[in-house]
Amino acid sequence: MSSFAVFVTAKPTPKALNRALLLIQDFEFGEYPQDSNWTLLTSKELPASAPATTLPVSDIRDSNGFAGMSFSEINKFVRANEEALKDISLSSGDWLIIDQKGFETSTCLVVEQVYDYGEEDDDDDGGGEGGLTDEFRACRIPYEEAHSMVVNLDIANMGFEDWVDEDAGEQEDGAWKWRSFGQDPTDDDEVVAKRRAALQQLRDAGYAD
Repeated sequence: MSSFAVFVTAKPTPKALNRALLLIQDFEFGEYPQDSNWTLLTSKELPASAPATTLPVSDIRDSNGFAGMSFSEINKFVRANEEALKDISLSSGDWLIIDQKGFETSTCLVVEQVYDYGEEDDDDDGGGEGGLTDEFRACRIPYEEAHSMVVNLDIANMGFEDWVDEDAGEQEDGAWKWRSFGQDPTDDDEVVAKRRAALQQLRDAGYAD
C-alpha cells in the first residue's frame, strides 16, 4: 500500500495540527503509530526519503511552503513532481489537504488525480487509450474517514463517486460533499476508544487541543 502526502494550506497552531494528524490515522486495521502511512510535507524541496510523520510535530507556521496555496496550486506541484514523489514512495495519484476550513470543521480534503479512460475506437475492440490527466477532484471529509477513503481509492477498491454526494455536486470551495455510508465500521466502540485514548495522550502531554 502506498504512503500519502499531507499538505497544510492554513497556519494552524501546533496543537490543532497535531490533533488533525492524529485523527486521520488508521485505528481500525492498523496499529498506531507504527503503521502510519501519512507524511506531512512542508517544503517544495522534497526530502531524500519520506518516512511517516511522527507526533507531536513542531510549529510549521513560519516554515510551511504550502501555506496559502489553492487546491489547484497543490495539484500543479504534485503533477510537476510526480516521479520525485514516486521515488520517495509517496502516492502521486491520491493525497490529502488540510485547509483553514478543515481546521474549523474537523475535515480535510482527499484529493484524487482524474483518470481518463479514453474514447471507444471504432477500428478495434479494445477501446481507446486512457491514462491519468492533469485534472483532480477533492472530497471534503471528516478527519476520521480520510484514511479509509484514500486507501480504497489507492487500491481501486472503490471509486471517487462512491464517497461523494453526486446530486449535491461540487461545492463553492471546489470540493465535493462527502456522502456517509451510515454506520461505518470505523465508528465501532473499539476503534473509537483507541482513537480517543491516543488523542487524550497527546492532550495530557500538552501537544493537542
